[in-house]
Amino acid sequence: MKRAAGFVIAGFAALALWLPQRAAAQDASFGCKVLLCAAASAPGWSGIPYCVPVMQQLFRDLAQGDGWPNCPEGHTSGLGYEPYLACPAGLTPVQSATDFGGRGSGGGGLQVAPNGDLCADLSTPQQFCGGRGDCGVDYPMTARPRRTDPYFVDITTANGTQRFYFSLQGF
Repeated sequence: MKRAAGFVIAGFAALALWLPQRAAAQDASFGCKVLLCAAASAPGWSGIPYCVPVMQQLFRDLAQGDGWPNCPEGHTSGLGYEPYLACPAGLTPVQSATDFGGRGSGGGGLQVAPNGDLCADLSTPQQFCGGRGDCGVDYPMTARPRRTDPYFVDITTANGTQRFYFSLQGF
């Protein structure tokens, strides 16, 4: 908990350097506070007392249809969402557009999709034929594991861009 709290405190201290003279870290924009709290880990934001009201306000705003808050001082991307972990090497993320009796893709119903829920080995097509003479191509597939922290922002610094994944589940 001390490490995560230290991350947030260090983040606010660094953010204070970006703010105009005489500004304190607690004067950071709401979007920057959300960014720092959302990026906290071990524990997540819900284990850091300073972050709980910040994130609760975020949830209220999102529930009312407001967008993700902006943090211009932080040089961040907008909010991203990747619900699944990467497929293992050699497999491609796909989405099955059609289910042919549990046989998988069944031919034309398979689409390559970055956020697809399946991982397919597209290098090993397997032909199959049904009892009525209908034939197609199938690929070995596995279910793609879900991320526990599916949301992300990209933060650009002088050292490059780093992606921070986080969850909006708090309690």
